[in-house]
Amino acid sequence: MTLGRLCLLLLTTHRARPFVLGPRQPTPRPLRAEADGRLSDIKASEAQLRWQLAQVQREKAEVLATRRLKIGIVGFGKFGQFLAKKFADYDHEIAALSHSDRSAEARALGAEACHRLGDATDVLKFFERDLDVVVLAVSIVSFDDTLARLREGLVAHPHTLIVDVLSVKEHARDALLRRLPAETSVLCTHPMFGPESGRHGWQDLAFVYDRVRVTKESSDPCERFLSIFESAGCRMVEMTCRQHDIYAANSQFLTHLVGRMLGSIGDLHPTPIDTRGFESVLQIVHTTCDDSFDLFYGLYRYNAHSKSTLLCLRKALADLELRLISLELDGAALLDPARRPDEPRGTLDFLDVRDRVWNETSPAWGGRSN
Repeated sequence: MTLGRLCLLLLTTHRARPFVLGPRQPTPRPLRAEADGRLSDIKASEAQLRWQLAQVQREKAEVLATRRLKIGIVGFGKFGQFLAKKFADYDHEIAALSHSDRSAEARALGAEACHRLGDATDVLKFFERDLDVVVLAVSIVSFDDTLARLREGLVAHPHTLIVDVLSVKEHARDALLRRLPAETSVLCTHPMFGPESGRHGWQDLAFVYDRVRVTKESSDPCERFLSIFESAGCRMVEMTCRQHDIYAANSQFLTHLVGRMLGSIGDLHPTPIDTRGFESVLQIVHTTCDDSFDLFYGLYRYNAHSKSTLLCLRKALADLELRLISLELDGAALLDPARRPDEPRGTLDFLDVRDRVWNETSPAWGGRSN
């Protein structure tokens, strides 16, 4: 076959085939070239920010090192000593004021002195140490009485920053504003940890604070005091006293309430078949019952939102019990061979039982605080 005939045959064959439009193939998107520099620019900015942060932290450390605080701790029990150890670790000067003689403990922690709260003269000597900060580490129930005992020293040294560490904040704030001189600065705080939970360090543990009234003169001691907890790695949470108490009623008080309630059962103990959930229950019981009952009472008595939490828990428990009873009676009625199919159940409906026992329209069940 000649070359001409071969070309003619190929052309004729091609024309005989119908042309079918196939699916359009997507055009490949060009890959972004690494050379466009976006990622490199982001990394460079990130490195610059890290360098600037390191610079700021060095400057902050240098400023903090120029002056150490004179910190007085009122109440040198377990929690007061727990704080004193950390303050001493940061080279601050410590003085103690306590109901009982804690001289040995104070010396062991490097405190300059330990005064007696019951001695009015000793209280004045405590304040005459020219303290920058006084931390009130006493129990909730003794807070008002302690402020009364400190009255003369507070009046004589009105420019000392007063810090409380109570677990209830509105009560502490109101008492301090009511009893302290108008020019005295007030910092309300709550370390959300204690000697047990903070024994391995304070990293990432929450520290709540509210600068209730801080004068310009007390601003520097206030920031230096807060920096102790920042440097220790605490998660700093600035929050009003009211908001703290609302949260605490539904968290801290609820935890103590459930722990105390379960602890009163009396026969909770580890078994060979414990689940992780039950181990957590035992831990809650151990942690809460290890604290003093005064703390538990203080959380109830001096947090206006705790009573609502208690009532809600009581109502929830009653509702669960009534639901179980209702289901139990329903099941028994269905299994009764003498019961006619058209006969009423003969049991109280769960909702009827609840409405009769718990009047939900009563102000007592107004629910938790908002």
